[in-house]
Amino acid sequence: MRRSQFWKVLSVMCLGLCVLVVITRGPADVECPDPSDPYLQRQELQVKHLFDVNQDALKSFDIPYKYMLGSPSGAKRYLSIGISSVKRKKENYLMTTIQSIFSHCNQDELNELVIVIYLANTKHSDNQDTAKEIAKHFPSEIARGQLLVISSYINAYPPLVGLKRNYDDAPNRVTFRSKQNVDYAFLVNFCANLSRYYLMLEDDVTSSMNFLTSIKKYIEEYRLPWTTMAFSNLGYIGKLYHSEDLPKLSRFLLLFYDEMPCDWLLDLFYKSKAQKDIIRFQPSLFQHIGRYSSFLGNFNKLLDKDFVEVVELYGDHPLASCFTDITVYKGNTPDNACFAGPSFFWGKQINSGNHFTMVFHKPTNIHKIGILTGTGEHPTDILKSGNVHIGRQKERNRKTCNTFTKIGEFQNGTFLLDNIDPTTGTAIDCLKIQVSAPQDNWLIIQKVGIWVRKETIHNGTSSHVVSSYRLPV
Repeated sequence: MRRSQFWKVLSVMCLGLCVLVVITRGPADVECPDPSDPYLQRQELQVKHLFDVNQDALKSFDIPYKYMLGSPSGAKRYLSIGISSVKRKKENYLMTTIQSIFSHCNQDELNELVIVIYLANTKHSDNQDTAKEIAKHFPSEIARGQLLVISSYINAYPPLVGLKRNYDDAPNRVTFRSKQNVDYAFLVNFCANLSRYYLMLEDDVTSSMNFLTSIKKYIEEYRLPWTTMAFSNLGYIGKLYHSEDLPKLSRFLLLFYDEMPCDWLLDLFYKSKAQKDIIRFQPSLFQHIGRYSSFLGNFNKLLDKDFVEVVELYGDHPLASCFTDITVYKGNTPDNACFAGPSFFWGKQINSGNHFTMVFHKPTNIHKIGILTGTGEHPTDILKSGNVHIGRQKERNRKTCNTFTKIGEFQNGTFLLDNIDPTTGTAIDCLKIQVSAPQDNWLIIQKVGIWVRKETIHNGTSSHVVSSYRLPV
């Protein structure tokens, strides 16, 4: 066969093959290659996408950040807590908010979280001043990688003035809410790779005791897909997200930053991801304490009526009587802290050497102690400097003990001591809280949690079981 005829036959066979494939698979499923296509000559493009959605469209923004305090650790935590903060004209609550988070977590919980503070003041000097104050109050938390403080650059922001006035908002209100949207977008973008979950808070809240354990338990028990969970009834306080959704949330806030307030956008976000209604945990784990807003310093006494400071039973309640030399405010007597319930002890004129002493009716074997001071509505009425003692051998007046041993000090208004040595915790007659420095604020002792060691002591043929005495909280 002549060469020209051979190529004609081969061409007809290739064409027939293409027609056969089109007939059997459909014209949309196959396309005959074009030998002149230059891309076919580049082998690397056969294995590499021209456009990768995950890498090119859904990864975190390359936003410039200033690291003011701390740096991210290599390992991902379970939870990152994001707080955007600006300096207010009247009262500032950021230190109280940070203190409440740390003091209401046990050591295991602290190992699983990181707090990120985004300082969003337009003046860098205000950010520097706030960072210095944070460094003064929380040096150990910063050193352990549990607290990061960041900011960004004002020239990284989109236009904030001359924006359209949706809802007939005043121009300064439009500027404020638009900047706030960008603040949160920058914050969640930074937190995208820090943890498994992300929790949004404001800079004027307090938290319930062991809130992280409550959140973990709720996540584990909730079986359906979700985008947003709410652990507070107010605004964007206590909103929980999967960290993998944070790049999308950041883009969402930036796309519509000048359209509406942040809390409205957050509602639209979970609805856009096919979550019909908000998934709300009750009781609320976070309480709003700010009396003056960050917008023009307006008065705003907004409280979450579903907030509970101690969600679970807080310790056992061995029978005891309580005594103090602190001046009692109205009817908030020492016995309020001795028994389970919503009331508390409240005293004034706090001086060094003052005491609050719990005297047990029977010798008690203790393995854990937790003492909470202050409340959500009165977060400054904590014991700023004090220590805890255990006592033995009750005096004849049965209001104190003859001998005391110091077992620890208060940190940020809270005392927590777990796994007390059996020898140290056996046959305790008294528990004493002692003030070690005078303070201007009053003092609320909210909860005294005593966990009794459960053990059986055999004596011949009989046995005695050390049990706890519980009352409903």
